[in-house]
Amino acid sequence: MDDEELLNLVVSEQRRSVGFDLDAELVRQRELALEYYKGSMPDVPAMPNRSQAVSMDVRDGIQAILPDLLEIFTGGDDVVSFAARNQDDEEAAQQETDYLRYVIFDENDGWSVFNTVILDALQAKTGVFKWWVQEGDQPKEERFEGKTAVELQAAAQQGEIVDARLCDDQAETGLAGEQLYDFTLRYPQEDGAVRIAAVAPEDITVARDTVRLKDATYCATRSRPRAQDLINQGIDPDLVDQLPEWLATISNAVPQARDTVREGQQALGSASTRLLRQVEVVEHYVRLRDDNGEKIYCVLTGGTSAPILLRKQEVNQIQLASITPFTVSHRFYGNSLADFLIDIQKIKSQLQRMSMDAGYFALNQRYEVAEDRANANTVPDLLRNEPGVPVRSKNGGAVTAISGVGLNFNTLQHLEYFSTVAEERTGIVRAAQGLNPDTLHETKAGALAQLSRASRRIRMIARTFAETGVKDMFLGVHALLRESASKARITRLRGKWVAVNPSQWASRTDMRVEIGLGSGGRDYDMAVMDRVIALQRDAVQAQGGMAGPLVTPRELFNSANRFAEKAGIKSPEMFFRDPGDQPPQQPEQGPDPALVELQAKMALEGQKAQASQQLDAAKMDRAHEIEIARLQMNQQTAQAELDLKREQLAAELDLKREQLAAEMQLKREQMSAEIALQTQLPNGGDLGASGADIGEVYVGGDPG
Repeated sequence: MDDEELLNLVVSEQRRSVGFDLDAELVRQRELALEYYKGSMPDVPAMPNRSQAVSMDVRDGIQAILPDLLEIFTGGDDVVSFAARNQDDEEAAQQETDYLRYVIFDENDGWSVFNTVILDALQAKTGVFKWWVQEGDQPKEERFEGKTAVELQAAAQQGEIVDARLCDDQAETGLAGEQLYDFTLRYPQEDGAVRIAAVAPEDITVARDTVRLKDATYCATRSRPRAQDLINQGIDPDLVDQLPEWLATISNAVPQARDTVREGQQALGSASTRLLRQVEVVEHYVRLRDDNGEKIYCVLTGGTSAPILLRKQEVNQIQLASITPFTVSHRFYGNSLADFLIDIQKIKSQLQRMSMDAGYFALNQRYEVAEDRANANTVPDLLRNEPGVPVRSKNGGAVTAISGVGLNFNTLQHLEYFSTVAEERTGIVRAAQGLNPDTLHETKAGALAQLSRASRRIRMIARTFAETGVKDMFLGVHALLRESASKARITRLRGKWVAVNPSQWASRTDMRVEIGLGSGGRDYDMAVMDRVIALQRDAVQAQGGMAGPLVTPRELFNSANRFAEKAGIKSPEMFFRDPGDQPPQQPEQGPDPALVELQAKMALEGQKAQASQQLDAAKMDRAHEIEIARLQMNQQTAQAELDLKREQLAAELDLKREQLAAEMQLKREQMSAEIALQTQLPNGGDLGASGADIGEVYVGGDPG
C-alpha cells in the first residue's frame, strides 16, 4: 500500500469513527458533565430575582472517590506485577516489575498522569494513557589534540574514534619520545526514553466495533503542538510549513467547558512567528491483515480540510490504553460517575432553590395597597423594608399583607432522600468519607455493613481500571522498553544498584493485579499479614525451628517484606535481610543411628539418676526438718526449765530476805528492851562492857 492509499484509508476510517467531534450526543454529554462539575447548569436556568443555588453533587462525588483511587494506584508498589512463568523466573519477574514502576513513576510524572486519566474517566467517560519513545540526543563529538597512544586507546572505549592522525607538528612528542595524536571522539547515542502522558477524552476516536484499544482495527488521537516541536521530531519542515494554524471553533465546546479562566478560547491574532503557531495533527493507528500476516501502521497527518501525510511507520502495538469507571458490555464508551449524578444535582439544586425562595418570600411578603387610603409616602415607605421604618398612609388600612400559599412538603427531607439515591447509584457513601454523626447512634454491624458496601463499589471501579487500561499500559510500556533499549542501565531498585537490560527481557502477557482501598485497604492488608506472621510463628515452634517443612527463612522474609510494603515503607531491605543473599550453608550430616540410641540410653540413665538424686535430696531435707524441730523443742524445754529454776531461786531469795529482816527487827526490839531495863537499875548499873558490846553490835550493823 503506497502513501496515498494509506492516507485515504485513515482519513476514511476517521470520518466513520466515534469520537472527536463526530458524535453530537457524546460531545453534549461530556460538555454537560464538565459544566455540572464546575457548578454551571446551563440547562437549569434560574428565574430572575430568584435563588440561583447549585448543589455540587457531581464535583463532590468525584472528589470523594478520587483520593482513594489515586492511593490505590500510586500509594503502593504492588498494584500490578508480572507473574513468574516458573520457579527460576521469580527474580527476573520482580526486577522487571520494579524497573517498570521506576520508569512510570520516577522517570515520568506518573502520579500526575494517573490523576488526570482517572479524573477524565470519572468526568467524561474515558481516561486515556499514551506512551511513546522520545528519541535521545544526536551523537556528540569532541576534538582532542596532542594525546598519547594510551590516551587514544582509553578514548576508544568510550565511543568511536573519528579522523585520527599524527600531530601536524612532527616535533611534538611525548615525555618519552612517543608520538602524539589528534582525533575526534564520537560518543554513542543514548537510548530513547519511554514517555507516558494523558490524552484528553475529546481527542480520541475509535472505530465503531472497538471494545479494547489494544485490539482496535482503527483508532486515532489528535493534538495541537507548536510547529517547531514537529520539526524537532524529525518532520519535514516544508510539510510543517503547509499546515494551517489551528483556530478554536464551536467544535471545541468540550475543552472550553473544562476552562475555569477561559484559557481554551482562541487568542486574538495569529502567532508571532510561523514556528510558534499551533497546528492540529492526528496520529492514526490502523490494523491491516493480509496473506502475509498482520501489520499495524502509525500514521501522522496534519490539517483538516486537506490532510497531509507527515509520517508513517510500522509498529508492534497500539500505544494507547483507556479506562472507564462503569463499563457497558461490548462497547468502548461506558458511563462516567457524572452520568449518574447529573439528574441528582439537577433535582437537588431545584429543591434548594425552592427552599431558599420560600424563606425569602417569608421574610419579604407581598402587600396590597389601597390607593384611596394611601398617600404619596405609602409606597416609598413600603419599599424601604427596614426594621423600625413606618409606612405612612392617610387613615390606616392602606397596606394589607398577602398571605403566601407556601410549600406543602419538606424540602430538607427530599434533599436527604435524593442524597440517598445518589449513594445507591454510585456507591459513594457519606459515612465512608468521614465520621457521620448518625453512625454513632447506629448498630456497629449496620455501620460496618454500610462501609463495607461502599468499599466494594469503589474496589469494583478500581478493579475495572486495573484490569483494563492500567494493565494494558504496563504491558505496552514493557514491550516498548524491550524494543527501544540496546544496553544495560545501572538503576537503584529496592535499595540496590543493579544492571537492567530490557533488551534481554522475554515477552510477558501475564500480570497479577491486587487492589486495596486506600488507607482502609492498607490497614486491612496489614492486619492480614500480621495474622500470617503469627501463623508462621506457630508453625516454627511446631516444627522445632526454621528448617521447614512449612516455614523457612525465605517465607519469613517474604512476610516481613510484604508487611513493610503494606505499611508504606519504600525500602524494606533496610530492616530485613534477604536470606537468598547469604552464602549457602553446608548441609549437615545425618546422625549415626547407633550413636542416637546410645545417647537416648544415656539420657534415660541420666534421667533415672537425676530422679534418684531428687528423691534422696527430698528424704534428707525431711530428716533435716525433723532434727531441726527436735532441737527447737529441746531448746524450748531447757528454756522453760531454766525459767522455772530462776523463778524458784528468786522466790527463795525473797523468803530469806524476809526472814533476815524479821530476825533483825526482833533483835532490835530485844536490844531496845535491854537498854530500857538497864536505865531503870539503881546507880546506873555497870553497863560498860554491855554498852560497848551494844555499841559495837549497832555500829557493825550485824546484831547476830
